[in-house]
Amino acid sequence: MRTTRSSPGKRVVASGGVHDPARMEIRRLDLRRHDETDTWYRALREAASAHRVAPVVVEREALLTSMRSNDGNPNCDRRAYGAWCGTRCVGAALLVLPRHDNTHLAEIGIAVPPHARRRGVGRAMFDRLRDVARQEGRTVLATEVDAAGVGPHTLTAAPGGRFALACGFSPKHTELRLVLDVPVPEERLRALEETTAKRATEYHVVGWTGLPPLDVLGPFAHLHTLMDADVPTGELSREPVVYDAERVLRGQERLVEQGYGLVTTLIRDQDDSPVGYTTMCVMGGDNQDVLQDNTFVLRSRRGRGLGMLSKLSNLRLLSEHHPHVRHVHTWTAEDNDAMRAVNQRLGFRPVETMYQLERALDRSA
Repeated sequence: MRTTRSSPGKRVVASGGVHDPARMEIRRLDLRRHDETDTWYRALREAASAHRVAPVVVEREALLTSMRSNDGNPNCDRRAYGAWCGTRCVGAALLVLPRHDNTHLAEIGIAVPPHARRRGVGRAMFDRLRDVARQEGRTVLATEVDAAGVGPHTLTAAPGGRFALACGFSPKHTELRLVLDVPVPEERLRALEETTAKRATEYHVVGWTGLPPLDVLGPFAHLHTLMDADVPTGELSREPVVYDAERVLRGQERLVEQGYGLVTTLIRDQDDSPVGYTTMCVMGGDNQDVLQDNTFVLRSRRGRGLGMLSKLSNLRLLSEHHPHVRHVHTWTAEDNDAMRAVNQRLGFRPVETMYQLERALDRSA
């Protein structure tokens, strides 16, 4: 099981076994103690990296900064827990409680390093998070599992998948994680740009790095709302989120505070009206990974190559402002044929299947 994408890169795998409560203590992480947070993060990172292809793991400072500013986050309450045997952390967990939208949900992620699996750590942490979610009045638990490879068999082949199913979760939606090596060869970029320019003759792009210009915030937020309502979600119980300018700006400010670099391209028509956008989040520190966030085009403007136009422009911006990066990761629903075709032409390759799962949470133990 892993954390959900409440912010870029929060992906961790978990597994569990037979619960032995006498040998460990599960408690809320003390963010004031550097020794405790260091030990906790090492356990999380070890679990998240185990048995995976090109794993994406949230950077330490990004995660801790997010949690330390939790009280100022209007959208969700994020809590960290650890399973401890003395001073040794044998499991890390995150609980995300939406504050404004989808308040019936509790999103959980459980990370247990391989050496501590099948000893009851995962199950004990699940029981704790389930009980907290129930106390907070939540009625649905949500989690995600990253499984190597492509195909329905991958869920039961993954340790986190087997554990999630054993905890009563059911798969509701799947996406493929794809990886693109950057920089993209110049010949490929130019060929795609020439082809796209012939289809998108009535459109132009405006790009930026960092926070969005104030004069585009209103329409930019409106596109976020349309995107959230349009994105495939399978059988998930979540409702679309409505964005305004302040919500978009505050969300992007939080990402910058956490160390992410933002790269965005906005598509405009002949009347200068925004019709689509794409955003990338560059992970901080020495990390060479980039998270492809939303790519969206108005339904009435699709079929003109605008998705490709926005991604090509953003890749140029990425290369100019963040030349050190080497990999772009994106998540695409298996039934999103148009975006999968765009990604394939750019050179993305599938490496994992991401499962989003849910289970009902009744009031009884």
